[in-house]
Amino acid sequence: MPIKDLSSTQTYINPDTDVINLVNRIINNAIKEGASDIHIEPGKDKLIVRIRVNGILKVLFEIPKDLTKSLISRIKVMTELDTTGAPRPQEGSIKVQIADRDIDLRISIFPIIYGECVVMRILESINKYENFEDLGFSVEQAEMLEGVIHKPFGLILVTGPVGGGKSTTLFSILNKLNEPTKSLVTLEDPVERKMDHVRQTQINPEVGLTFASGLHFQLRQDVNVIMVGEIRDPETANIAIQAAMTGQLVLATIHANSAAGVIVRLLGMGIEPYLIVSALKLVTSQRLARINCPHCRRETVPPLSVLHKMGVSQGTKFFNSNGCDKCGGKGVVGRFGIHEVLRVSDRIKEAIYENYSESKIVEIAKSEGMALMKDIVLQRAEEGTISLEEAMRLAE
Repeated sequence: MPIKDLSSTQTYINPDTDVINLVNRIINNAIKEGASDIHIEPGKDKLIVRIRVNGILKVLFEIPKDLTKSLISRIKVMTELDTTGAPRPQEGSIKVQIADRDIDLRISIFPIIYGECVVMRILESINKYENFEDLGFSVEQAEMLEGVIHKPFGLILVTGPVGGGKSTTLFSILNKLNEPTKSLVTLEDPVERKMDHVRQTQINPEVGLTFASGLHFQLRQDVNVIMVGEIRDPETANIAIQAAMTGQLVLATIHANSAAGVIVRLLGMGIEPYLIVSALKLVTSQRLARINCPHCRRETVPPLSVLHKMGVSQGTKFFNSNGCDKCGGKGVVGRFGIHEVLRVSDRIKEAIYENYSESKIVEIAKSEGMALMKDIVLQRAEEGTISLEEAMRLAE
Protein backbone atom coordinates (compact mmCIF):
# COMPACT_ATOMS: atom_id res chain seq x y z
CA MET A 1 0.00 0.00 0.00
CA PRO A 2 1.50 3.40 -0.96
CA ILE A 3 1.48 6.33 1.43
CA LYS A 4 -1.34 8.39 0.03
CA ASP A 5 -1.21 12.15 0.44
CA LEU A 6 -4.78 13.45 0.69
CA SER A 7 -3.85 17.10 0.94
CA SER A 8 -4.86 19.63 -1.67
CA THR A 9 -1.73 18.89 -3.74
CA GLN A 10 -2.91 15.30 -4.46
CA THR A 11 0.63 13.92 -4.64
CA TYR A 12 2.04 10.62 -3.34
CA ILE A 13 4.92 9.86 -1.04
CA ASN A 14 7.35 7.17 -2.11
CA PRO A 15 6.46 4.08 -0.04
CA ASP A 16 10.18 3.53 0.55
CA THR A 17 10.59 6.97 2.15
CA ASP A 18 12.54 6.67 5.40
CA VAL A 19 10.66 7.42 8.60
CA ILE A 20 12.65 10.58 9.41
CA ASN A 21 11.61 12.18 6.13
CA LEU A 22 8.07 10.92 6.61
CA VAL A 23 7.68 12.64 9.98
CA ASN A 24 9.20 15.82 8.53
CA ARG A 25 6.77 15.63 5.60
CA ILE A 26 3.79 15.28 7.93
CA ILE A 27 4.83 18.32 9.99
CA ASN A 28 5.72 20.43 6.93
CA ASN A 29 2.45 19.68 5.14
CA ALA A 30 0.40 20.40 8.25
CA ILE A 31 2.09 23.75 8.80
CA LYS A 32 1.82 24.62 5.10
CA GLU A 33 -1.95 24.09 5.29
CA GLY A 34 -2.26 26.25 8.40
CA ALA A 35 -3.17 23.40 10.76
CA SER A 36 -3.46 23.89 14.51
CA ASP A 37 -3.20 20.17 15.34
CA ILE A 38 -1.89 16.93 13.83
CA HIS A 39 -3.58 13.61 14.72
CA ILE A 40 -1.64 10.39 14.03
CA GLU A 41 -4.13 7.58 14.60
CA PRO A 42 -3.35 3.85 14.17
CA GLY A 43 -6.30 1.82 12.91
CA LYS A 44 -6.93 -1.85 12.20
CA ASP A 45 -5.52 -1.79 8.65
CA LYS A 46 -3.65 1.52 8.30
CA LEU A 47 -2.33 4.61 10.00
CA ILE A 48 -4.40 7.75 9.44
CA VAL A 49 -2.92 11.25 9.70
CA ARG A 50 -5.47 14.02 10.13
CA ILE A 51 -4.98 17.75 10.60
CA ARG A 52 -7.25 20.38 12.10
CA VAL A 53 -7.52 23.45 9.90
CA ASN A 54 -9.72 26.37 10.99
CA GLY A 55 -11.22 24.14 13.65
CA ILE A 56 -12.18 21.31 11.26
CA LEU A 57 -10.41 17.93 11.00
CA LYS A 58 -9.52 16.47 7.61
CA VAL A 59 -7.49 13.45 6.47
CA LEU A 60 -3.98 14.31 5.23
CA PHE A 61 -2.24 10.93 4.81
CA GLU A 62 -3.06 7.22 4.83
CA ILE A 63 0.06 5.23 5.77
CA PRO A 64 0.72 1.45 5.76
CA LYS A 65 0.19 -0.04 9.20
CA ASP A 66 3.64 -1.66 9.27
CA LEU A 67 5.22 1.81 9.51
CA THR A 68 3.28 2.65 12.68
CA LYS A 69 5.80 1.56 15.30
CA SER A 70 8.84 3.17 13.64
CA LEU A 71 6.95 6.43 13.00
CA ILE A 72 5.77 6.71 16.62
CA SER A 73 9.26 5.82 17.84
CA ARG A 74 10.75 8.59 15.70
CA ILE A 75 8.40 11.14 17.26
CA LYS A 76 9.31 9.89 20.76
CA VAL A 77 13.02 10.24 20.00
CA MET A 78 12.51 13.78 18.69
CA THR A 79 10.58 14.68 21.84
CA GLU A 80 12.99 12.85 24.17
CA LEU A 81 10.22 10.60 25.49
CA ASP A 82 10.59 7.03 26.74
CA THR A 83 10.78 4.51 23.89
CA THR A 84 10.98 1.43 26.13
CA GLY A 85 8.39 -0.52 28.06
CA ALA A 86 4.66 -0.87 27.57
CA PRO A 87 2.70 1.94 25.87
CA ARG A 88 1.63 4.61 28.34
CA PRO A 89 0.50 8.23 28.26
CA GLN A 90 3.39 10.66 27.68
CA GLU A 91 3.73 14.36 26.95
CA GLY A 92 6.54 16.53 25.65
CA SER A 93 7.44 19.35 23.30
CA ILE A 94 9.89 20.20 20.54
CA LYS A 95 10.83 23.29 18.57
CA VAL A 96 11.26 23.22 14.79
CA GLN A 97 12.16 25.89 12.25
CA ILE A 98 10.31 25.92 8.94
CA ALA A 99 10.86 28.65 6.34
CA ASP A 100 12.46 30.94 8.96
CA ARG A 101 9.49 30.46 11.30
CA ASP A 102 9.99 29.12 14.83
CA ILE A 103 7.28 26.55 15.57
CA ASP A 104 6.68 24.88 18.93
CA LEU A 105 5.03 21.45 18.86
CA ARG A 106 3.32 20.13 21.99
CA ILE A 107 3.22 16.33 21.83
CA SER A 108 0.69 14.08 23.55
CA ILE A 109 0.88 10.27 23.20
CA PHE A 110 -1.87 7.98 24.43
CA PRO A 111 -2.31 4.19 24.00
CA ILE A 112 -5.37 2.92 22.10
CA ILE A 113 -6.37 -0.60 21.01
CA TYR A 114 -4.37 -0.49 17.75
CA GLY A 115 -1.22 1.17 19.09
CA GLU A 116 -0.39 4.68 20.26
CA CYS A 117 -2.20 7.81 19.14
CA VAL A 118 -0.14 10.99 18.78
CA VAL A 119 -1.59 14.48 18.81
CA MET A 120 0.70 17.40 18.02
CA ARG A 121 -0.49 20.91 18.88
CA ILE A 122 1.19 23.44 16.57
CA LEU A 123 2.11 26.59 18.47
CA GLU A 124 3.56 29.34 16.34
CA SER A 125 6.13 31.59 17.95
CA ILE A 126 4.54 34.36 19.99
CA ASN A 127 7.02 36.78 18.40
CA LYS A 128 4.53 36.80 15.52
CA TYR A 129 2.20 38.83 17.74
CA GLU A 130 4.06 42.07 18.40
CA ASN A 131 0.89 43.96 19.35
CA PHE A 132 -2.35 42.91 21.01
CA GLU A 133 -4.16 44.08 17.87
CA ASP A 134 -2.43 41.18 16.07
CA LEU A 135 -4.39 38.84 18.38
CA GLY A 136 -7.69 40.44 17.38
CA PHE A 137 -8.08 42.97 20.20
CA SER A 138 -9.54 46.30 19.13
CA VAL A 139 -7.42 49.43 19.64
CA GLU A 140 -9.46 50.35 22.73
CA GLN A 141 -9.22 46.82 24.17
CA ALA A 142 -5.47 46.69 23.52
CA GLU A 143 -4.94 50.01 25.31
CA MET A 144 -6.99 48.75 28.26
CA LEU A 145 -4.92 45.54 28.46
CA GLU A 146 -1.62 47.43 28.12
CA GLY A 147 -2.63 49.69 30.97
CA VAL A 148 -3.27 46.76 33.30
CA ILE A 149 -0.34 44.44 32.54
CA HIS A 150 2.24 47.08 33.42
CA LYS A 151 0.87 47.54 36.93
CA PRO A 152 3.03 45.88 39.62
CA PHE A 153 0.28 43.63 40.97
CA GLY A 154 -3.23 42.34 40.29
CA LEU A 155 -5.07 39.43 38.70
CA ILE A 156 -5.83 39.13 34.98
CA LEU A 157 -8.05 36.23 33.90
CA VAL A 158 -8.64 34.82 30.41
CA THR A 159 -11.53 32.51 29.55
CA GLY A 160 -12.79 30.78 26.43
CA PRO A 161 -13.29 27.32 24.91
CA VAL A 162 -10.57 24.71 24.44
CA GLY A 163 -8.48 25.70 21.41
CA GLY A 164 -9.72 29.29 21.64
CA GLY A 165 -6.27 30.88 21.87
CA LYS A 166 -6.16 31.54 25.63
CA SER A 167 -2.57 30.35 26.01
CA THR A 168 -1.46 32.50 23.07
CA THR A 169 -2.92 35.55 24.77
CA LEU A 170 -1.21 34.76 28.07
CA PHE A 171 2.16 34.06 26.44
CA SER A 172 1.89 37.28 24.43
CA ILE A 173 1.45 39.16 27.71
CA LEU A 174 4.44 37.32 29.18
CA ASN A 175 6.48 38.16 26.11
CA LYS A 176 5.76 41.87 26.55
CA LEU A 177 6.73 41.69 30.23
CA ASN A 178 9.84 39.55 29.69
CA GLU A 179 12.74 41.86 30.49
CA PRO A 180 15.85 41.62 32.70
CA THR A 181 14.31 43.76 35.46
CA LYS A 182 11.47 41.28 36.11
CA SER A 183 11.32 37.73 37.47
CA LEU A 184 8.73 35.68 35.53
CA VAL A 185 7.54 32.15 36.33
CA THR A 186 4.87 29.83 34.96
CA LEU A 187 2.96 26.83 36.27
CA GLU A 188 1.72 24.82 33.29
CA ASP A 189 0.05 21.52 32.48
CA PRO A 190 1.82 20.83 30.19
CA VAL A 191 4.56 23.36 29.39
CA GLU A 192 3.59 24.59 25.93
CA ARG A 193 5.98 27.23 24.59
CA LYS A 194 9.48 27.44 25.99
CA MET A 195 10.60 31.00 26.68
CA ASP A 196 14.05 32.34 27.44
CA HIS A 197 14.52 34.00 30.85
CA VAL A 198 11.21 32.60 32.17
CA ARG A 199 11.21 29.89 34.86
CA GLN A 200 8.65 27.41 33.57
CA THR A 201 7.34 24.51 35.66
CA GLN A 202 5.42 21.38 34.64
CA ILE A 203 2.63 20.50 37.07
CA ASN A 204 3.04 16.96 38.49
CA PRO A 205 0.33 15.91 40.98
CA GLU A 206 2.08 12.55 41.52
CA VAL A 207 4.82 14.33 43.48
CA GLY A 208 2.45 16.84 45.06
CA LEU A 209 3.15 19.65 42.59
CA THR A 210 -0.28 21.07 41.79
CA PHE A 211 -1.28 24.55 40.64
CA ALA A 212 -2.12 25.43 44.24
CA SER A 213 1.07 24.05 45.83
CA GLY A 214 3.20 25.49 43.02
CA LEU A 215 1.70 28.92 43.58
CA HIS A 216 2.30 28.62 47.31
CA PHE A 217 6.01 27.90 46.85
CA GLN A 218 6.52 30.42 44.05
CA LEU A 219 5.53 33.21 46.42
CA ARG A 220 8.85 32.52 48.19
CA GLN A 221 10.85 32.71 44.96
CA ASP A 222 11.06 36.52 44.63
CA VAL A 223 8.67 36.63 41.69
CA ASN A 224 7.20 39.63 39.84
CA VAL A 225 4.87 37.86 37.38
CA ILE A 226 3.24 34.44 37.74
CA MET A 227 1.32 32.69 34.97
CA VAL A 228 -1.00 29.88 36.09
CA GLY A 229 -2.17 27.46 33.40
CA GLU A 230 -5.67 27.18 34.86
CA ILE A 231 -7.59 28.04 38.01
CA ARG A 232 -9.62 24.88 38.58
CA ASP A 233 -10.52 24.95 42.27
CA PRO A 234 -11.10 27.31 45.21
CA GLU A 235 -7.66 26.61 46.72
CA THR A 236 -5.82 27.72 43.57
CA ALA A 237 -8.15 30.71 43.19
CA ASN A 238 -7.53 31.85 46.77
CA ILE A 239 -3.75 31.58 46.51
CA ALA A 240 -3.73 33.37 43.13
CA ILE A 241 -5.78 36.19 44.63
CA GLN A 242 -3.53 36.42 47.70
CA ALA A 243 -0.51 36.64 45.39
CA ALA A 244 -2.19 39.36 43.33
CA MET A 245 -2.90 41.33 46.51
CA THR A 246 0.61 41.07 47.92
CA GLY A 247 2.81 42.31 45.10
CA GLN A 248 2.65 39.93 42.12
CA LEU A 249 0.97 40.26 38.75
CA VAL A 250 -0.91 36.98 38.24
CA LEU A 251 -2.10 35.78 34.84
CA ALA A 252 -4.38 32.75 34.56
CA THR A 253 -7.11 31.01 32.61
CA ILE A 254 -10.41 29.93 34.12
CA HIS A 255 -13.45 28.19 32.68
CA ALA A 256 -16.54 30.37 32.12
CA ASN A 257 -18.83 31.27 29.23
CA SER A 258 -18.23 35.02 29.25
CA ALA A 259 -16.14 37.75 30.85
CA ALA A 260 -18.86 38.55 33.39
CA GLY A 261 -19.33 34.81 33.94
CA VAL A 262 -15.78 34.66 35.35
CA ILE A 263 -16.80 36.85 38.27
CA VAL A 264 -19.84 34.67 38.93
CA ARG A 265 -17.60 31.59 38.73
CA LEU A 266 -15.25 32.97 41.38
CA LEU A 267 -18.18 33.82 43.66
CA GLY A 268 -19.54 30.31 43.06
CA MET A 269 -16.20 28.88 44.22
CA GLY A 270 -16.79 30.57 47.55
CA ILE A 271 -14.24 33.35 47.04
CA GLU A 272 -15.12 36.30 49.27
CA PRO A 273 -16.29 39.38 47.33
CA TYR A 274 -13.77 41.66 49.05
CA LEU A 275 -10.92 39.42 47.82
CA ILE A 276 -12.16 39.52 44.22
CA VAL A 277 -12.58 43.31 44.39
CA SER A 278 -9.08 43.76 45.81
CA ALA A 279 -7.28 41.52 43.29
CA LEU A 280 -9.15 41.27 39.99
CA LYS A 281 -8.24 43.97 37.47
CA LEU A 282 -9.40 42.70 34.07
CA VAL A 283 -11.12 39.71 32.43
CA THR A 284 -11.13 38.78 28.75
CA SER A 285 -13.31 36.16 27.11
CA GLN A 286 -12.24 35.06 23.65
CA ARG A 287 -13.17 32.95 20.63
CA LEU A 288 -11.48 32.17 17.31
CA ALA A 289 -13.55 33.14 14.26
CA ARG A 290 -13.24 31.57 10.80
CA ILE A 291 -12.60 34.23 8.15
CA ASN A 292 -14.63 34.23 4.93
CA CYS A 293 -12.56 33.72 1.79
CA PRO A 294 -12.65 37.15 0.05
CA HIS A 295 -12.39 35.55 -3.41
CA CYS A 296 -15.57 33.45 -3.23
CA ARG A 297 -17.51 35.57 -0.74
CA ARG A 298 -21.08 36.16 -1.88
CA GLU A 299 -24.03 38.00 -0.39
CA THR A 300 -26.61 35.71 1.18
CA VAL A 301 -30.15 36.09 2.53
CA PRO A 302 -30.54 34.21 5.84
CA PRO A 303 -33.93 32.76 6.85
CA LEU A 304 -36.13 35.06 8.93
CA SER A 305 -35.97 32.61 11.84
CA VAL A 306 -32.16 33.03 11.98
CA LEU A 307 -32.40 36.82 11.80
CA HIS A 308 -34.94 36.86 14.62
CA LYS A 309 -32.79 34.55 16.75
CA MET A 310 -29.84 36.93 16.44
CA GLY A 311 -31.97 40.03 16.87
CA VAL A 312 -31.16 41.33 13.39
CA SER A 313 -33.60 43.31 11.25
CA GLN A 314 -34.79 41.99 7.89
CA GLY A 315 -32.75 43.32 4.99
CA THR A 316 -29.40 43.30 6.80
CA LYS A 317 -26.70 42.03 4.42
CA PHE A 318 -24.55 39.00 5.24
CA PHE A 319 -21.97 37.00 3.30
CA ASN A 320 -20.94 33.35 2.86
CA SER A 321 -17.95 31.78 1.14
CA ASN A 322 -18.67 28.39 -0.42
CA GLY A 323 -15.13 27.54 -1.51
CA CYS A 324 -12.93 28.19 -4.55
CA ASP A 325 -9.45 27.47 -5.91
CA LYS A 326 -7.97 30.31 -3.88
CA CYS A 327 -9.08 28.84 -0.53
CA GLY A 328 -8.75 25.18 -1.54
CA GLY A 329 -12.53 24.74 -1.51
CA LYS A 330 -12.70 25.49 2.23
CA GLY A 331 -14.52 28.81 2.10
CA VAL A 332 -12.32 30.13 4.91
CA VAL A 333 -8.80 31.59 4.94
CA GLY A 334 -7.73 31.38 8.55
CA ARG A 335 -8.99 32.53 11.93
CA PHE A 336 -8.71 35.61 14.11
CA GLY A 337 -9.46 36.35 17.74
CA ILE A 338 -12.62 38.03 18.99
CA HIS A 339 -12.42 39.36 22.55
CA GLU A 340 -14.88 40.56 25.15
CA VAL A 341 -12.89 42.63 27.66
CA LEU A 342 -14.27 43.58 31.07
CA ARG A 343 -12.42 46.11 33.21
CA VAL A 344 -13.22 45.87 36.91
CA SER A 345 -14.42 49.42 37.50
CA ASP A 346 -15.78 50.93 40.71
CA ARG A 347 -19.35 50.11 39.66
CA ILE A 348 -18.39 46.52 38.86
CA LYS A 349 -16.76 46.28 42.29
CA GLU A 350 -20.02 47.44 43.86
CA ALA A 351 -21.88 44.78 41.88
CA ILE A 352 -19.48 42.12 43.18
CA TYR A 353 -20.00 43.27 46.77
CA GLU A 354 -23.76 43.06 46.23
CA ASN A 355 -23.38 39.57 44.67
CA TYR A 356 -25.27 40.68 41.57
CA SER A 357 -26.23 38.28 38.82
CA GLU A 358 -24.21 37.87 35.64
CA SER A 359 -26.84 39.75 33.63
CA LYS A 360 -26.63 42.74 35.99
CA ILE A 361 -22.83 42.79 35.75
CA VAL A 362 -23.12 42.66 31.95
CA GLU A 363 -25.61 45.55 32.03
CA ILE A 364 -23.19 47.70 34.04
CA ALA A 365 -20.18 46.77 31.91
CA LYS A 366 -22.08 47.51 28.71
CA SER A 367 -23.16 50.91 30.03
CA GLU A 368 -19.45 51.62 30.62
CA GLY A 369 -18.56 50.77 27.04
CA MET A 370 -17.79 47.06 27.04
CA ALA A 371 -18.51 45.45 23.65
CA LEU A 372 -20.33 42.11 24.12
CA MET A 373 -19.27 39.03 22.20
CA LYS A 374 -22.63 38.85 20.40
CA ASP A 375 -22.40 42.48 19.26
CA ILE A 376 -18.80 42.07 18.06
CA VAL A 377 -19.46 38.94 16.01
CA LEU A 378 -22.59 40.46 14.45
CA GLN A 379 -20.57 43.50 13.44
CA ARG A 380 -17.93 41.24 11.86
CA ALA A 381 -20.69 39.34 10.04
CA GLU A 382 -22.27 42.52 8.69
CA GLU A 383 -18.82 43.61 7.48
CA GLY A 384 -18.55 40.30 5.64
CA THR A 385 -15.46 39.14 7.54
CA ILE A 386 -17.31 36.09 8.88
CA SER A 387 -20.59 34.38 7.99
CA LEU A 388 -23.77 34.78 10.03
CA GLU A 389 -23.59 31.06 10.84
CA GLU A 390 -20.12 31.61 12.29
CA ALA A 391 -21.41 34.56 14.29
CA MET A 392 -24.19 32.38 15.71
CA ARG A 393 -21.68 29.68 16.69
CA LEU A 394 -19.44 32.18 18.46
CA ALA A 395 -22.30 33.94 20.26
CA GLU A 396 -23.65 30.74 21.86
